[in-house]
Order: sequence, then structure tokens, then C-alpha cells
Amino acid sequence: MAVMSTQTPSPELERDLDTVPAIDYALAEGLTAAPGRERELARRDWTLIGAGLAGLVAVLALIMAAFAAFQSGGGGTQTTVVKNTAAAAAPAVAAAPTLAQAHGMKFERFQPVDPTLPAVPAGAVKHFTVRVMQHVTQVDPALAPIEAWTYTVNGKAYRGVAASPPIVVNQGDHVSIRFVNGGGKALHVNMAHSIDFHSAEVAPSKYYVDLAPGKGETIDFVAKHPGVFMYHCATQPVTMHVGAGMAGMMVVKPKGLAPVGKELWITQSEFYIGAPGAPTDMAKVAAENPDVVAFNGYANQYKIKPITVRKGERIRLYVLNADVNRWSAFHVIGTVFDKAVVENTPFHDSQTMSLAPSQGGYAEFTLDQEGNYPFVTHAFSDMVKGAAGILHTTGAPMPKLPAAAAPAPAGAAKADAQITLGDMWIKSNVASVKAGKVTFAVQNTGGTMHQFAIMRAPAKVSGGTADAAAAIAKGKMLMGGDKESVTAHLTPGSYVLVCVMPGHYAAGQHIPFTVK
Repeated sequence: MAVMSTQTPSPELERDLDTVPAIDYALAEGLTAAPGRERELARRDWTLIGAGLAGLVAVLALIMAAFAAFQSGGGGTQTTVVKNTAAAAAPAVAAAPTLAQAHGMKFERFQPVDPTLPAVPAGAVKHFTVRVMQHVTQVDPALAPIEAWTYTVNGKAYRGVAASPPIVVNQGDHVSIRFVNGGGKALHVNMAHSIDFHSAEVAPSKYYVDLAPGKGETIDFVAKHPGVFMYHCATQPVTMHVGAGMAGMMVVKPKGLAPVGKELWITQSEFYIGAPGAPTDMAKVAAENPDVVAFNGYANQYKIKPITVRKGERIRLYVLNADVNRWSAFHVIGTVFDKAVVENTPFHDSQTMSLAPSQGGYAEFTLDQEGNYPFVTHAFSDMVKGAAGILHTTGAPMPKLPAAAAPAPAGAAKADAQITLGDMWIKSNVASVKAGKVTFAVQNTGGTMHQFAIMRAPAKVSGGTADAAAAIAKGKMLMGGDKESVTAHLTPGSYVLVCVMPGHYAAGQHIPFTVK
């Protein structure tokens, strides 16, 4: 059974919170000008207007060109080609640093998050103390750690992941939330943060403001509307703060909700890893290129530690998409949702829950046979970045563990590089080796067949498939869980580690490798 990581922060520091100056929320959002900057704002507005007019002229020119082509005689056709210069100019983003590149860095070790939905607190008023915690942790077992900014709720904190606890109330409850930006050395907060509750109807200009470390405020509201709502940091740039883990789920249970056998929660989040131990990489955010997409703050954690349920019991699974950019299509393989409620819109006999960023909902279903039932986002490019887990019924064999929890490949102690194959990725515990005889300990932790190979860079690729005939050395076709050792004599230079199965290179199963 998953063990919840908790921490009780130091007692709140006594401060006169009435002296905290309010932050102009409209100013922070760029809606008004700061004193002395009116001309700058006016220049920016005229610049935007000019750009808009230029764009309108360009569109009209294209329309006239198309009309002229349509009217031209002779039975011929005319084609106008418009180049997408914006896409061509998009800067390249660096690959995420590996764990090996963070050698010597101190960070929290992974601790699984209990996905059981917390109970509604007792009392006529539901009191919550929410604090900010700043910590360095991994979000993927093979990648370098990041600096995460997350929330704690009533002393509950998730160490070793970048997740924030859920808050659960009933529709109609009076809710009182004491928000403190840190408060005590154990939380390590050194910058301003804020909080924004999508479930509350309060003035953002009064409550969703930046607070200095140690400062706090109390937010009171009535949870009038049922649903699965997002709460998050609203401090600029919001993408950096949310991308560092500062988002969580608030469940407002609707009146008359029937009891079920098990209630679970899943929050989907993106992570953009820059330098080891650093906050969110904003260049990757702008490129919409996350390194990790995870459930409850850590890639594939419920593949490492599956969620145990019983065959035939009714499950209610609450899901929030807290991503910065990505859409989620939440799906449990092997079942159909008897009922799904997305943004308070009910669906029946549903295969997925479609959730835009900040949207939430819940699904009710049963697992009719003993077995292992993967749950994923059906946006598969995000699934392979870590948005996957398993529901395991009692009585069924446990699934094989992925790389983060599996034993090291045979002969790993003597290997120069340990290679892990997954669906559809490849990872190495080192980025380079010395020239000469090099031994690769290879393990396939995926659910499909893979075949490891090493090639000179650039790899020879045809139709999205790495050419096996061009490989310097390659292994056997490995089923999930299989291991092997591959040896090659390598001279100094640049190489590529690949999977040579059809289409796997194009799906992302390749990484650079250097021989010194």
C-alpha cells in the first residue's frame, strides 16, 4: 500500500498581517500602467494596433490573390505558397539533464503519494491552513531534480515529488482558508507567492495577491458550486509557478452524492526541466515542450507502485488537469466509465474525460475481472513522458516494475553504461564513455518489443525508422522485462543510441551519446 509522505511545519510566525501592502492585481497582469509608465503603455498599445493592421492587410492580400487565381482562365491552376516564418524561427530547446548530470546534488528521495481522496473535515466551518513549500526533488527517476514550489494542506506535505494535496468539502460548506507563504525554516521559501481558488467567488484584487515570505491572509467563502476545481499560484509569471508544482485540486462534492467503494484522486501536471536543481525552464514552456507529464507529481509513480482496488467494487476517480499547456484525455484501459461528470456536465458510457488546462471532473466505474488496468492520458506523446499508472485488482499477479523500481540489469556492475528502453523512450545513466571496448547493460521496461542499437551521428533514418544495417552494434529484440548485454568497440566521436524497431525513432526513441 502506498505510504503518504507528511511533514508538520514549524508553528506560524506571529506577524501583524494588516500591515502587508496590497498588490495591484491588474497591474501585475499588465492591465494598467504603473505610475510614470503611461507613455510606455501607450506606445505598446499603438505597436499592437499597428501589428494588428499589418496582419489584416496581409490576410486581405491573400484573399485577393486567391480570388485572382480562381478568376484566371486557360483551365490552369495557380498555387500561392505562404511560408510559416514564425515556426521556422522557433528556437531549439535542450534535452532534459539526466540524473547523472546532477552528480553530488542533494535532493529529496521519491516517496509515493497516497491517491486515496481525503475525507471532508468535521465542523460547521471547514478550516484549512495552506502553506508554500520550496524543495528540490525529482519528477522522473532518470532525470535531474528540479526546484519545486508546492503547497502543504493542514500540515500534509508531499516530499520527493512535486504535488500539492487535495482539499475536499461539500457543496454549501462555509470554507475558511488561512494561506501563509512559507512560515518556518523547514519550508525554505525565499520569494513571493500567492494562491487563487477557482472554486471561490471572491475579489481577486483583494485575495489573489503576492505575499512576501512568512506573510499570510485568510480567505472565507461558501462553496456554492460542485465540481473539481483548480487552486494555484497566481504570481507572475504564472507559467513558471504552476510549472514548478504550485497547483492542486479542490473537490466540492455535490449534494446527494452516493457512497462508493473507493474514491481516488489524480492531478496531471507538466514539468519543464532546465539546469539541475533549477526552477521551471521558461524557454521550454514557451515552446510547449515539457520533459515530464506526470500524475500526482512524479512520472509513472503508479506503475512503480500500482493502486490496489477490488474486482467489482465501484470506484469514483477525481481528475484535475493542472497542466500549463497540455490538454488531457483521461482514460482507463479495460473499462468504460458508467458515468463521467466533466465541469458539471454528465456523460454516460464514456471512454475518456476530455479536460482542458484547469478543468476537472470525476468518473465512476467498476473493474469486472481480476487484472492490471493501466490509466493514461490518451494524448500518447504525453503518456510516454510519464502520465500513466496502473489499477491493480487483488488476486491478480503484480505487473513487472519499470526501470525506477526494477533490479539493475544483469552484469550492470561491470557495464560502462546502463540503458533503459521504454515506450517510446531510451535513457542512459551516463552521457559519455571513454573510447575502446564499451559494454551496455540493456533492459526493456516497456510494454512493447524494442531493439537497442548504437550508430554514428547523425543516425541514418528512413521513414521514421533507424536503419539497423547502419548500426555499429545492436542487440536482440527484447520483450518487456527482458535484459541483455551489448558490447562495441568505439572510437572518439558523436553517436546516437536508438531503437531500430519500425517507427520507434520517429516516436522519440533516440538520444545522443559521446565517446571521448
